[in-house]
Amino acid sequence: MHQRYRKIYRGSAEDNELPPPFSARLTELIAHYFSRNPELWPEFASPGFQRVIDFRRLNLAPEERMRHYPDAHRLLEQLSSSASIPQQPTAPDGKSDELLSFVAALSKDWENPGSVENVVCLPSDPAIYGTMLGAIANANLVHQEYSGMATDLENCVIRQIASLVGYDTATATGIFTQGGTFCNLYGYLMGIRKALPEARLYGMDYTHDYRIINSQGGHYSNTTNLSLLGVNIRKKTIRIKITDTNDMDLDDLESQLRSCFQLKCVVPCIMLTMGTTDTFGVDRVKPVYDLRNRLCEHFDIKVKPHIHIDSAVGWPMTFFLDYDFENNPLNINAITLAGLQKNAALFKELKYADSFTVDFQKWGFVPYTSSLVMIKSREDLLTMENDPENFSYFEKDTQGHTHLQATIECSRGSTGVFGAYAALKYIGKVGYQALIAAGLQNANYFRYRLAQLPNVKVLTTRNQGPSVVFRIYPFTVTNCEDEFAYEYHLKDDDDYRQRFNSNSLWHRKVFLNRGKVGLYTNWVESIAHTTYDEKGRYQYFPGEKAVFFNPLTQRTHIDQFVENIYRGSETAGIV
Repeated sequence: MHQRYRKIYRGSAEDNELPPPFSARLTELIAHYFSRNPELWPEFASPGFQRVIDFRRLNLAPEERMRHYPDAHRLLEQLSSSASIPQQPTAPDGKSDELLSFVAALSKDWENPGSVENVVCLPSDPAIYGTMLGAIANANLVHQEYSGMATDLENCVIRQIASLVGYDTATATGIFTQGGTFCNLYGYLMGIRKALPEARLYGMDYTHDYRIINSQGGHYSNTTNLSLLGVNIRKKTIRIKITDTNDMDLDDLESQLRSCFQLKCVVPCIMLTMGTTDTFGVDRVKPVYDLRNRLCEHFDIKVKPHIHIDSAVGWPMTFFLDYDFENNPLNINAITLAGLQKNAALFKELKYADSFTVDFQKWGFVPYTSSLVMIKSREDLLTMENDPENFSYFEKDTQGHTHLQATIECSRGSTGVFGAYAALKYIGKVGYQALIAAGLQNANYFRYRLAQLPNVKVLTTRNQGPSVVFRIYPFTVTNCEDEFAYEYHLKDDDDYRQRFNSNSLWHRKVFLNRGKVGLYTNWVESIAHTTYDEKGRYQYFPGEKAVFFNPLTQRTHIDQFVENIYRGSETAGIV
C-alpha cells in the first residue's frame, strides 16, 4: 500500500463491534449448514464429492487454482479439444469421472471467504441435500402427471413465503421458475393480460395505447423482458427517475402516471425494485399502492396497473418483519441493527404488491436455479391461462391441479423447490436472521474501514444492504468528498467529462493491477448517478463493488483488502 495513505488500524467503532454471542452463533451455523460435513450430511461422503470439496476448501487465489490441481493442463486440453461422443458405453468403475471432477473443482468457488463479487450465494448443505433429492425425483412441475407429490411441496413453500410476508395463504399462489428474470417476466405478463386481454391473441398494439412503467435503477431484465414481449421500448416504456439512494422518485412517478391516465393511456404494470443489484436501493410499495388506487379512482380506471416487485436480492429482509429489535435476541451490533430495523419497515410494505420475485439462489443459500414468483391473488394467474385445446395430450381429469395452462414454460424442474424447502426447514427463521445479519455486519465494517482512507468515497451508505460500492480517487486529489461533489453535478463541457473520465480510468487501473487480495471485488459501471440536467439526462459513476452474502467471510479478509487497496499501483506507473 502506498505509504502516504497507510492507515493504522485502531479497532472498529463501538457501533461496529462484533458481539461474542453473535460470533458463537454464526460459528455454529457454519458448522451445521456450510461445512460439507459427511457426518452431518452423508451425501458428501462420496469419494468423488469429497475430492472436489477438499480442493475447493484450499481457498486458493484464482491465479493459483490451475497450478495446484493435479494434471490440470492435460485435463484442460481434453476439455477444450474433445468434439466427439464415445462410440462405446463407458462401464462404471465406482470412481469419479476425472473431467467432471476437474470442472467442478475449478468452477467459481463461492465458498472462498474472499468471494464477494456479486449477488451470488454459497449454497448451504441442506439446500444441496434437497437439490440432490429433487434431481433423483426428476419431477416436472408443469403437470400433476409428471410431478406427483412435488407439486404439493411447491405449494407448501409458497404458503410459507406467503405467511412470511403477510399474504393470505388461502388466496395467494406462486410459480417456481428458472431465475429472477422469468419471475419478472411473469409480473409483466400478468399486468398485460389483465389490462390488455386481447394482446394474448392479437398483440400489444391491437386496441389501446399503453405504457409500461419501471425504474432507471432497476435490473436490466426490466428492459430485456419488454423486448422479449415485443414492447416498443423506445416509445412504450416510461423509466422513472431515481433518488440519491437509488429508489424510485415518487414525484416523477405520480407525474408520469397522471399524464398517462389523463391521455386515456393504459398502464398494465408498474415494476418496482426492493434491493437493487449493485446498490441495494429499495423502492417504497405502500405509497405506490396508494397513489395507484387514488389516481385510478380519480380517473375512473377499471383495471388497475399490476404492481410487481423485483425483490430477487432483497426478499430475505422479510425474515426480520417480526424481529424483536428492542431486546435484540441475536446480539446484532448497533449499526447493523439500526439498518435492519429501517429495512424491516420498508419490507413490511411488500404485502401490498400484486406479485414479487423471490430468488432462493441469491441470499437464500440455495443452488441455481431456485426462483419463485409470488402472486397475491389466484385470480391474477387465471388471466394467464391459454385455451384448453392447446393441451390436448394431457389427461383432462388431472388438469387443474397445477398451473399447466398459465405457465410460460412447458417444463418446470423441481430441484429448486426441493432445495428451497430443505434450506427453509433446516436453517429456520432464526438461522436466516443470523446469516443475513452476519453479511450486513461485514458490509458495515467494510464501509467503516474504507471511510478511514482519505481517497476512497463510499457511496449509498444509507441503504444499509449487503452491497458496498466505492470509488477510489488519484493521490493528487486532496479531498475525495469535494471531488465527488464536483462530479456529482453533471455538466455539459469538455473539462468536466475529461476530469470525470480520468478519475474513473485511474480507479479502473488500480482495480486491475491490485488483483485479488483479501476480497474479490467486482468492477461495475453503475455504483451511483449524477444529478439530472435540464433535459433529464444523467450519468452513472463506475466503481468497485463487494456483496457480503458469504457467511465464511471474516474481518481479517476485509482488513487484508483495505491494507492492500493500492497494491500494484507503483509498478503500474499510475501513482
